[in-house]
Amino acid sequence: MKKIIATLFLLSIQFPVFAQEISSASPYDTAYYERYNHRLTLGPLLVKKNSVYATRSKDGAFPLKYSTNSPTRLGLSIGYDWLSVSGSVGLGTLDPDYKKEKGKTRSANFQMSVNGRSVLGDLHFQINKGFYLRGQQDPSFASGPYYVRPDMKTQIFGATIRKILNGDRFSIKAPFVYDSWQQRSAGSFLIGGEFIYGNAKGDSAFVPANLSPLFPNASVRYMRYIMFGPTAGYAHTFVVKRHFFVTGVASVNGDAAQTFERTVNNEQRTRWYFSPNLSLRGAIGYNTEKWELTGSVISNRFFIGSNEKDANYQNYSDQFRLVYVRRIYAGKTIPAVINWGRRAINTLGFGWLLD
Repeated sequence: MKKIIATLFLLSIQFPVFAQEISSASPYDTAYYERYNHRLTLGPLLVKKNSVYATRSKDGAFPLKYSTNSPTRLGLSIGYDWLSVSGSVGLGTLDPDYKKEKGKTRSANFQMSVNGRSVLGDLHFQINKGFYLRGQQDPSFASGPYYVRPDMKTQIFGATIRKILNGDRFSIKAPFVYDSWQQRSAGSFLIGGEFIYGNAKGDSAFVPANLSPLFPNASVRYMRYIMFGPTAGYAHTFVVKRHFFVTGVASVNGDAAQTFERTVNNEQRTRWYFSPNLSLRGAIGYNTEKWELTGSVISNRFFIGSNEKDANYQNYSDQFRLVYVRRIYAGKTIPAVINWGRRAINTLGFGWLLD
């Protein structure tokens, strides 16, 4: 039990890796980027998260996209060395995309990242309940301005881990963890693998009754899937005049997958197939030794097959961030606590995450 608790704690934080102060013995090429892991990164952020569960009709003309209804959040980002955390509060109706008529979403949604000099990981832990039909306002089959499904629930668990092959010159931390400054353009190929488990369920079929003739999988009310396989991708940061940067990261997962479906009549069916999934990251900003301003997006998209011909599902999540951070003197207490945490993590056997 202690190991499980320790593991969950570690997965709830981001792990930029440890590096020495800039010197001739630095493990990376300081002509390309510099790290400021012994400074405290502190600043405000705006965060918008959105999760979508979708199914496609026979001709694709009327896809159903069930979306969570979550407001933009305002918060604070803080980090030192290997630890980076943030806290935020919802802005409610100040977000024009958030409306009470879209229903209430209850979420335990953690898109966690491992960002190291040689490792990039996405650790998925998402539970969402309460969706509305996105892009279909005032549908004829709804009693209000939106078709709302408070009974629908989706879950995603798993991990996608990639090795950064050129971590000596390319830094994934500069645009996403804010403790580094990429001063020259550089990129890297990525290789790795993933394992994903997910499911979706409702008290009734996902497809509204009067639309059932358009969907060969119209009677499905529960489905689950597993996916596993290799990952390959590429990441690159373009730097203009040392300070302006644009980063793009894309990886494709060639997964073997299985889908299990249960209908409203309790009919069950299972299918194995091949599923190419997609993970995307992007960032644009301005970086200096003392501060950084960055806008970024992280998107993970899972393409899920149905047991019915001419039908499929998608389950994807997007996270948008706007962050401004200052790099300041950390004092004595914070470094002492973080260094104690490093020793504890090494003792628990998770030190490889900090390398």
